[in-house]
Amino acid sequence: MSLRTRILLFLFGFALLPLLAAVVINLPLVLDRVELFYRQAFLQNLRADFSDLDTHLASRDEMIRLLAKLPEPGVVLGGRQGGDEAGIDLARQKYTEWINRILSDQLDIVDILFLDRSGMARFWLSRNAETRLWGATAVPPYLPPPDSINMVMQAATPAVLLTPVVVNENSSDLSRAMTLQLLSPLGPGEGKSTYGVVVMTVDIGGLVRRDPETLWVHDDGRYLSAPGIVPHVKNAFDEFPGLEEQFSMRKLFMWEGDDGKTIIWVPLLRTENDRPLWVGRYVQDKPLHDLRDALILRVLAIIFVLVLVIGIFARIVAARLERYGVELFKGIQGIVGKAEAVQFRWRGSPELQQLGENLSMLSRTHAQNLQELQGHTRALEESNRYKSEFLSNVSHELRTPLNSILLLSKLLVKEEQGLSEEQRQQLQVIHEASVDLRGLIDNILDLSRIEAGRLLPNVVEVDLYALLQDLVKLMRPQLEEKGLELELDVADSAPVKILTDPDKLKQILKNFLSNALKFTTEGKVVLGLAAAGKPFAVRLWVRDTGIGIPVEKQQLIFEAFKQADGSTRRRYGGTGLGLSISRELASILCGEIHVESQPGAGAQFSLLLMAKCGEMPQPKTILSENRQDAAPDLALEEAPSADFSGRRALLVEQDIGLLLRLSKILESWNIRVLAASNEEEVLETLEDEPDIDIVLAGEHIMDWRRLSVIVGGGVAKSALMVGLSDNSQADGADVVLPPDMNARALKAILQQQFSS
Repeated sequence: MSLRTRILLFLFGFALLPLLAAVVINLPLVLDRVELFYRQAFLQNLRADFSDLDTHLASRDEMIRLLAKLPEPGVVLGGRQGGDEAGIDLARQKYTEWINRILSDQLDIVDILFLDRSGMARFWLSRNAETRLWGATAVPPYLPPPDSINMVMQAATPAVLLTPVVVNENSSDLSRAMTLQLLSPLGPGEGKSTYGVVVMTVDIGGLVRRDPETLWVHDDGRYLSAPGIVPHVKNAFDEFPGLEEQFSMRKLFMWEGDDGKTIIWVPLLRTENDRPLWVGRYVQDKPLHDLRDALILRVLAIIFVLVLVIGIFARIVAARLERYGVELFKGIQGIVGKAEAVQFRWRGSPELQQLGENLSMLSRTHAQNLQELQGHTRALEESNRYKSEFLSNVSHELRTPLNSILLLSKLLVKEEQGLSEEQRQQLQVIHEASVDLRGLIDNILDLSRIEAGRLLPNVVEVDLYALLQDLVKLMRPQLEEKGLELELDVADSAPVKILTDPDKLKQILKNFLSNALKFTTEGKVVLGLAAAGKPFAVRLWVRDTGIGIPVEKQQLIFEAFKQADGSTRRRYGGTGLGLSISRELASILCGEIHVESQPGAGAQFSLLLMAKCGEMPQPKTILSENRQDAAPDLALEEAPSADFSGRRALLVEQDIGLLLRLSKILESWNIRVLAASNEEEVLETLEDEPDIDIVLAGEHIMDWRRLSVIVGGGVAKSALMVGLSDNSQADGADVVLPPDMNARALKAILQQQFSS
């Protein structure tokens, strides 16, 4: 994805996402508000349809107040005329005539009832359904609920009480199928108490019969059944699912069916037992759906226009930012890759121009610094190369005379005649000093190889117990010479074999043992093997009873050329390279070195190793560092004469006597002889001397297959491989000399090989 596309998408999303979020959040709210407004408007229309009921009831409220005052209602009750029945009848007759005059056109009023203080009916009038005239009947109208009568009786001022609607679904008279009653006290106020109640019954059935589309349903789901209303067979709860739950809340609500029908339900009237009578009216919501569709379409059109505008704007901004980005990228590429000074000439706002100038100044400074660093790097590389060449040359030049000193000093020490005891001691000092000097050179070269990353592990399966026994055999004479004991402690749970480099493992443990020998004057040294906690598998350790190491010096001793005692007058010698090399070797073997010590309490060095280090197989070591068995000796008598001028031979042998005898024979044949005693010397000699003609080495210290690969892949491709073997098994050698081979037979072999 290109930079412009990324910027375009970022700007487009940055501008569009808030807009979409606003639409997603607000559009449903707006639609809900519109729907709510529409439903409220429809409810207002529904209430307007029934507003004449409120107006009618208000007018009847005034009418019953009038009936409670004019003419004197107490006369018709008979309470103020004593036992004058004729007067009461005359008063009731006149009252009836008065009612017929004033209520002749008020056809919704169907009954008038007067109750005394005890709640008994004293006088009542009913409208005839046929003649529409008022008159007394034999049976009084139904009485209001007792609690309503008691409430009106207790009124201290004139008031009107509205009773629940009475539905008489079995009535044959339409005027009495659905009624309600208005109650008003007689005589309260102005210091007078209530002496009766006037009750007026009002017919409201016209509301039910007026609109056949209106649904009238009881609180239990039954449709209202009254004269003049179309009967319903089903129950409303069965016809409209979920209606029963909504009725239980007794609040206005909208019912929406799966078929798209919408009905608004209103608890309009209160019936007996305080149960509401529900009114349902179908809602024509097509205008609402049209409005919602138009609103959504308008919003989508606005979003589409805004998307186009945002897209055009984002494209312009992205193109401009991409241009700046490309210039910046190419400029940085030129600075980093070619150390070029780049000039950013950007136009636009003052801030952008200032940014371009700052970047240009930064590029010039960086280019200058980079050129200087590159010059320093080249100088440093040249210095490192000189150092490596110097170490290689010096080591070669030092080892050649040093090996001669070692050989000759050892031979002279073994001479029994011609030397005094003092001279032997002096030769022994020379030999020991030469050994120390060669160890110092080897340590320096090892450290150099580690820093250069050229010291790779040769991972093989190692028998740890056998390796530790070899170390004990090698080091025990040196410790016993100093009066120290060397013990081997192997735990039962310790792993027997692991995959690691045995030579480097030996070198680490030898350094531990050498330090223990150096810093311990009495007691013992213990070489141990045990299991280790994860992620390591094995722990090899060396514990001594020496002088110990202070806690603050325990990290210092692992640095190159450092010891715990850093003064020039320190008691114990050494270069301080052993532990530094050991730590690096442990890292190569995927391990760690831990030290535990207290001054005067000895020290314990532990090497923690994994069960397997590394995945790729490494080349095997071509020479072993330590030889336990002497090489087979050749039955060499006085060497015959021969001339192999111009030939060069490399002798790989650690037995000094055999090496000297072979050297004398080969040199008498005018062969230039070079010597090596370990792997590093063989590799260096093969690199420095490209004209090696013959390589002679003992099978017990040589991996001939590996040696043949090294020789065949290097400059000495045609070198004659001669193995000195006591069992005629030097696989990879060109010629194998048996133990009884003499100098005459060796001469014949060389003549045959060199002439072919």
